[in-house]
Amino acid sequence: MQIPRNPSTAQPVSKLVRPSGKFTPVRLPTLVWVVLLFTVVAFFGGERIFGYALSGISWVVPFTLALLLLCRNLSSVTFPVRLFLPWVLLLFTYLVVVDYSLIDPRVSPVQRTLQVLAPLVVGMSVSTCRPSQESLVLFVKLLRWLAYLLIGLALYKSVSWIFLPGASGGLAAEMITVLLLCCFFANRYLLFEEKKDLLVWLALAGVPVLMLTRTVVACVLLTFPLAFSPMRMRRRVIILVLIAVVALGIFYSPRVQKKMFFSGQGQLSDILSEDFQTSGRSFMWEKMYDGAMSEMWTGHGTGRGETLAYRMTGKTAYPHNDWLLTYFDYGLLGVGLLIGCIFLTVKNGLKRLRYCRDKNTRFLLLAGISAFIPFVLVMFTDNILVYSSFFGNLHFTILGLAYASLRTQRIS
Repeated sequence: MQIPRNPSTAQPVSKLVRPSGKFTPVRLPTLVWVVLLFTVVAFFGGERIFGYALSGISWVVPFTLALLLLCRNLSSVTFPVRLFLPWVLLLFTYLVVVDYSLIDPRVSPVQRTLQVLAPLVVGMSVSTCRPSQESLVLFVKLLRWLAYLLIGLALYKSVSWIFLPGASGGLAAEMITVLLLCCFFANRYLLFEEKKDLLVWLALAGVPVLMLTRTVVACVLLTFPLAFSPMRMRRRVIILVLIAVVALGIFYSPRVQKKMFFSGQGQLSDILSEDFQTSGRSFMWEKMYDGAMSEMWTGHGTGRGETLAYRMTGKTAYPHNDWLLTYFDYGLLGVGLLIGCIFLTVKNGLKRLRYCRDKNTRFLLLAGISAFIPFVLVMFTDNILVYSSFFGNLHFTILGLAYASLRTQRIS
């Protein structure tokens, strides 16, 4: 049976009608199911199975499966991996020359390197499939259910303390997944104009507010006006103004004020003052930046930033600033290569839009490249580079499906 090229004529999501009248299930690649499953598993990352944390298993399993599938289908890769080759070569070169005598025993340069590369491997492997339009629609439906699950988890987490002014947040890592889904459904609403996508975005955008994850709140609100999907400039400006008003209201709410300032209240101008709560990050950032300056061009090497973080805190390996950690480990060379690879990937995605013959493929490509914007922003205050099970694997699955669907169109 031919794949419908017009998304409006596609068959229902859960089944496909054959001429005989029988039904055959719509199929998604096994790896896509595994990524989705272990994204959910990662939400329970504090638990252990056979001594291994679920947060670790949730990125190792999809990465391992993707690697095995790549060995068999390497010639079918459609993801533009060549754009990331300079970054990949840098990571492996630095891994080869690691001086383990300078690394804290708790730090694993190999693990960090593989965690950073896992999304790229997943994206390459997913791009070897040849999805139908129906399977792409099914993928959207599954992500909508994932959004419902996260909203439910947030409500369950917050129900006991939501009305308590001094309560703190939670689900910090899960908010990174919320951020990706906000980008996903913002682009889908702009392209398909289905109200249910807007409602999902609105519900997801409220989750970081409940959890009091400050940077994610700002980035989530920006996923709508900064989406790459078509939108008139006037509409973008109006949305930005509305978001600024909403952001100010959130900033001056009692719970946020207590979370952001030691005194319990403050103004926007006080964000740079000593009254602003950084949870010790400002001290760590200052020390790490000073140390990075001594090897500003090539950095100190993989694992050295985490080692310094352990020495300062005794228990925390990450400074909650991936740009700073990248600068410390790989210098301006590493920072420049990473920025360049992301920029070229976004540029390539925008260029490929002209070859999209259907809305579903166009949407996945737009959502995938749009997600780099919040990714880059969150890197300033979090460890999103190693959050492959919460953001990266799913992000590159979206991109992989988009490039795979482009190839399906060419051969159909």
